[in-house]
Amino acid sequence: MYLMATKNQVMRKNELTKLKHTIETGKRRISELDLIISRIYEDNVLGKISDERYYRMASMYETEQKELIKTISSSEKELEKAEQQNIDMRLLLKTLRELTDFKELTPTIVNSLIQRIEVHNNDKYDWHCHVKVDIYFTAVGMIDIPDEKEILDILNKI
Repeated sequence: MYLMATKNQVMRKNELTKLKHTIETGKRRISELDLIISRIYEDNVLGKISDERYYRMASMYETEQKELIKTISSSEKELEKAEQQNIDMRLLLKTLRELTDFKELTPTIVNSLIQRIEVHNNDKYDWHCHVKVDIYFTAVGMIDIPDEKEILDILNKI
């Protein structure tokens, strides 16, 4: 768990700040576009710009605004998902602390620790069937088991 936490901590922090920045700048630009559209409308009404020019500019700004709304919506969903993963990580750590010395693997324990299990098609070679199984743990995903050198490096850091 320490390995996974240190590995993903910096990446998640950068990702979260980038998402928050995207959302903030997008919302700011949408409000700016509202002002611009209202100004060009007033200019059109006052006769400062032609109707044709107004329609081209308004459609351009409205297209940009629609794209920004889509981008903000997807960024907010990603941010929510990232925050949910953080909550899942806390729940996983809590569960692991409670269940550090279990003797039997029960369905409750499996459901709290494992998000999903993928069983792939079997491969036959050397007269044997080999089936690949991927286990995705809650809030962590698939874990790459570290080699001896990585473990020793982590223990030295601790």
